[in-house]
Amino acid sequence: MKSKAEFYKTYFAALAEQGIEVRRSTSADYLADLYVNGQLVAFYTRMDSIEKNPFVTVPDRLMSSIQDLARKTALQLGICTEKPFTDKDAKIASGVYKLSEYGDVTLACKHHPLFEYVFSTYRLAPDNQVPVQRQYFYNKDEALENFAVRSGLVDGRKLLSESEFVLIHDEMVKFLITPNDKSMEQFEQVQILIEKLEDFLPALKDRDIHLNYEAEFAHDYDGNPELLDVAELSR
Repeated sequence: MKSKAEFYKTYFAALAEQGIEVRRSTSADYLADLYVNGQLVAFYTRMDSIEKNPFVTVPDRLMSSIQDLARKTALQLGICTEKPFTDKDAKIASGVYKLSEYGDVTLACKHHPLFEYVFSTYRLAPDNQVPVQRQYFYNKDEALENFAVRSGLVDGRKLLSESEFVLIHDEMVKFLITPNDKSMEQFEQVQILIEKLEDFLPALKDRDIHLNYEAEFAHDYDGNPELLDVAELSR
């Protein structure tokens, strides 16, 4: 899971599919109000918990369904469910555990009832050692990468983002399937690179690569793209 915003979008859409209307709350204590058949049945709090409306009769089965859907959505989006700390790790405050520290940067983690183990990285202010510039992560690998870069353990200039990996993968696949003067050695090297990218990001394997056929294959028709019948290629 990339962020809470990703969760909200997916979860609220799933609620709507179940016939539960989600409205922006007018209360500062809640993020959203949940309605069934025009009746306010529950509140989604800014602390990411779900509370039943105490002023109306709400079936326990309905509340369980709303709660279970939240949990299911969080799991589908990829939260960390494996406990990353033990009682031997330093407990900072309010259930937060310090996982690592390098220079003035700290990697910490806290258990959350919905999102399981939420990570954060932050710096310590030099004058009073108060945590500042805190960033939250719901994916363990992203938290570790952020800590490594922020602390200077890894040179961030040598890392690529996920979108950059996707772009490279697209271009490598296009290189293989479009006409060009590639040698057998280049062909094999590109295949190896594609396999490495897909090992790193398995989601790349089954994606559809959309080609602009007129642009990619026009030179096979004496430079006249009007002669290219895309329908013929798809047969």
